[in-house]
Amino acid sequence: MDNLLTGDLLSWLGDHQQWLGLAIFLIALLESLAIAGLVIPGVVLLLAVTAMAGGGGMSFGAALVWAFTGAVIGDMLSFALGRFFHQDIRRLGLFRRNPQWIARAEVFFQRYGLFGIFIGRFVGPIRPIIPMVAGMLDMPTLRFVAINLLSALAWAPVYVTPGFVAGRAIKWPVPEFFWEQALTLLGLLAGLLLAVVLILRAQQRWSNLVAGLLCLLALAAVALTGDRLEILQQSFALWLALPSAGWGMQALDAMAPLASPALPVVLLALLTLSLLVSRSWQALALCAMATAACGLLALAVDASLPSSVLAFSLVLVALTALLTNRPHAFWTRAAFMSGVAPAGVLLGAISLVSLHGTLLSLINASLLAATGLLLALWILERGGPVLRPSPPASYLLLWLPLISAIGVLSGLHYL
Repeated sequence: MDNLLTGDLLSWLGDHQQWLGLAIFLIALLESLAIAGLVIPGVVLLLAVTAMAGGGGMSFGAALVWAFTGAVIGDMLSFALGRFFHQDIRRLGLFRRNPQWIARAEVFFQRYGLFGIFIGRFVGPIRPIIPMVAGMLDMPTLRFVAINLLSALAWAPVYVTPGFVAGRAIKWPVPEFFWEQALTLLGLLAGLLLAVVLILRAQQRWSNLVAGLLCLLALAAVALTGDRLEILQQSFALWLALPSAGWGMQALDAMAPLASPALPVVLLALLTLSLLVSRSWQALALCAMATAACGLLALAVDASLPSSVLAFSLVLVALTALLTNRPHAFWTRAAFMSGVAPAGVLLGAISLVSLHGTLLSLINASLLAATGLLLALWILERGGPVLRPSPPASYLLLWLPLISAIGVLSGLHYL
């Protein structure tokens, strides 16, 4: 395994790039395969190989197809393994020594059902175990196939894009002081994220307030110092205009309606309706306060229209995840909230490409959403913790963003 990471396999692939597609397929398959996915550093290898693909002649679409196919087949093999062996899998040495792996995956699957398979693909050590557990518990095969295909469609872009972009970026022109600005910004954002997580981890009455104020301070800092990142912003705009950056642009352009006000309007309407039907007044109040706070902050910092629309979309998507996982432990809630990241990356990319947004507008939107949600949550929780909504809202929440996106892309919201 060390040889894979120290360069033997990667060096060979560098000299035989005609095998890169097959390598992406096999890594995605093993990353999703029960047992193998637990011991193989699939994410690291996939990042390295997709970077080679981006720097070589492979198209972005081809890399996505290879990754998607491998992920689907890996999960199907894991599901078949669980269906065939059932509880006898527990006797395998690896699981006999680590029974908590299957136990955690069972609890996760039984608690979240179909969505557990979807979100489980993005959650660390249980990722290759969830499909196997679904087979062990005799989940209907057609139902598993449907959610497997859907989750792989979301997984492939999230895991392929970073490495592919890095590989392409090597060939793009980099002006003086670019890396100084890029690394400074990246370091500050990483520090902010770490600080927010640690503050929220304290789980005190003041945690949401302090975390929200910290995001508000970062928002003000970006507004005041944005001019100093002009080289970074111009570089991103230049890269998007390069012919070599044309991969995936048509797909993002086709999804342009998701960056319009239609998505947050439809999502807010469905979320409000489901909470009203469920009589979940506390959750409804949080929804109203978070969106209002986000809107007021957008006006205060004079955010652009693309940035404001993205902020509203992000705060509503985050609300659906937050309201669903309220009864659980902190790190379980954090894992669920991290599931908002793929949606944020996709919406941000659409805004950047289709609406000619800027890098700072994406950062502003993220900070607006985080600040509005945290401050609204602090205000509401002064009277007691926010509880999970009652049915039917509790069954619908995690599906509302997907339903809204499908409705917007299909034009149903015009009816």
